Amino acid sequence: MRLTPFLILLAASPALADEARYSLSDWGGIGLLQMPNARMAPDGSMSGGLTALGDLHRHYTISAQPLPWLEVTARNSAYPGYYGLTEPGLDLKLRVRREDERGPALVIGGRDVTGSGLDLPGKGRFAGEYVALSRRWWDLDLTLGMGWGTLGEGGQLRNPLRFLGGRFRRDRDPSAWPATRGPKAWFSGERVALFGGVEWHTPVDGLSLKLESSGDRFRAQRQDEPGFDPGSRYSLGLSWRPASWADLGAAYEQGRRLMLRLSVRFDPAVDADRPDRPPPGVGPRPSAGSALSADAIALVARSRGLPVRSAHIDGEIATLWLDPAGNGRMPLAREVGDAARLLADLAPPQVERLRVVTGAGGLDTASVTLLRRDLERAAGHRGSAEEIWRTTQLTATAVPPPDWRPRLDLSTRLVASFDLAELGTALAQRTHTDVMLRAEPLRGLVLGGGLRINAPSDLQLLDTNAVPAAQPVRSDLPRYADRPLALDHAYAAWLARPAEGLMTRLSAGHLEEMYAGIGAEALLQPFATRWALGLDLNQVWKRRPESLLAFDRGDARGTGHLSLYWESPGADTTTALRLGRYLGGDWGGTVEVMRRFYGGIGLSAHATWTEGPDGAQSRFGGRMDWGLALVVPIAASGWLPVGGTVETAVRTLGRDAGQRLQQPLPLYDLRVPGGVGRLTGTWSQLLE
Repeated sequence: MRLTPFLILLAASPALADEARYSLSDWGGIGLLQMPNARMAPDGSMSGGLTALGDLHRHYTISAQPLPWLEVTARNSAYPGYYGLTEPGLDLKLRVRREDERGPALVIGGRDVTGSGLDLPGKGRFAGEYVALSRRWWDLDLTLGMGWGTLGEGGQLRNPLRFLGGRFRRDRDPSAWPATRGPKAWFSGERVALFGGVEWHTPVDGLSLKLESSGDRFRAQRQDEPGFDPGSRYSLGLSWRPASWADLGAAYEQGRRLMLRLSVRFDPAVDADRPDRPPPGVGPRPSAGSALSADAIALVARSRGLPVRSAHIDGEIATLWLDPAGNGRMPLAREVGDAARLLADLAPPQVERLRVVTGAGGLDTASVTLLRRDLERAAGHRGSAEEIWRTTQLTATAVPPPDWRPRLDLSTRLVASFDLAELGTALAQRTHTDVMLRAEPLRGLVLGGGLRINAPSDLQLLDTNAVPAAQPVRSDLPRYADRPLALDHAYAAWLARPAEGLMTRLSAGHLEEMYAGIGAEALLQPFATRWALGLDLNQVWKRRPESLLAFDRGDARGTGHLSLYWESPGADTTTALRLGRYLGGDWGGTVEVMRRFYGGIGLSAHATWTEGPDGAQSRFGGRMDWGLALVVPIAASGWLPVGGTVETAVRTLGRDAGQRLQQPLPLYDLRVPGGVGRLTGTWSQLLE
């Protein structure tokens, strides 16, 4: 391809187009056809699909944008593979620079970046890294990049990193066994290739035309089949978004193969279910004889959907205790604002200060006190949330409620899990519905139980079952998933707050589907800080899948982790680093990113790396465990009488290395929905 026109256009000042105009590539992430570009999907979005390229690749993909600058794609390719094996991979793209008037967007990324799994013939043949630039000119989006590995098989140039010596000078042969893959292979190889292309966003809404020049010359296929013809480097295709949730593609690639792609998308900014409940009105203060009592105010608040636990009026102060630890469908400041407006409208005339206390499980996390006259002015359009903030008092402690109203919650959870990391099948799946009951009969005491309804799955195709382990951690998952009805969890927990900023939990019972035992956890988060430090220690025993309550007393396991949490401003993003001992006795660490969007939608991603399973456990999957999950809250409806969540996840299933206990009541998840970070971060929505 001729580079001079591309370089001139990339360097020139463009007329920037709408950043939201993008499309998916054959490989599941944002890109051209076979090649990536420097574009990113909307923050928090997720997509999944299937691509068929002639008689070659069948890509099953799920892609997510857990951070504005990070794209993660889980992929399994059904062809080519020796002996019927598929080729799983985890692809990453990191944005180094946004496009602006001074220059193009810049990304760095790779396919099959982890290289996890057994060393088998044909493994790692799709691995490759790249650097790409993208620049918009009105309706044209131009891309130029440099590829290594499978993206650099065109080999027009020598590797610019050759001066580093060693592996950067060696040929990167995909037929080598054991294959060179993973971090030790990043940006290695004797030769690299340039790739590029252009995407034209046509006047037809959602329709774009793509033309690309690829750096992939199908070297692995030519080694497998001596007569294989890779065809041309050039491909031409179309991408069409007929709806916000659909992305379709068709192309004629390498001058000889037809590509078809079907993808579905979910974008929280577009698809979130936004509560449309109007805020309470604030009228003239009631007279002393007509004002409601505290109990009556609490009853009115509950009728409006506010999670009120108690109410109290003492002189000039009226207080409501909220428990916003539910599905988080409304911003915390909006719930606090609605509670304060109700107090301003219904409290006796002598009340001048309105206090709202947030917490969960009987443990208060924040106390916010507003002036009644500020809310009255704001209701008359003579004030704003920012002006109310100037006179607001925010503290960590509050007086305990004068009474405690026991609580009983019934909810559901529908979970569909997909495993794209197997060698013997392109897609393994498991779907189950949990019906959960949670009671808080006393302040600080939580009782929980869950009934799991398993739908038919194909977990028998998991690679971990090829060689049964003597001491499995989760490689015996099919034994648990095959039961149509099972007890998922049944536990008791005691929550306490021994000091300001410190929460503790003691738990006992059947903590999750596969393990029962006892555990303790402590969480330290000083008031108004963005960091938190947690420690959990557990002694558990393997549950017997054929019995409702029995567990194997001879299979005891000790596990625990030290966790460091860091919140973004507003606590809508939390990054957690965990170090400790996993259920298989292996030591290692986990990095986890948790996002929360409007409407209570959650997106999380995690990656775990440990020293690996021991000799009595399954070695399939290696030392790494990872996953992506999208959680969408649902309200009560005709077909689902109680609220709950729907979770779609792509994760490794049935692994023995890097497995954490699925604690049903983690303290951080309990604290953050009503915490100071979430309150201050959503304060602008106080009066919406």
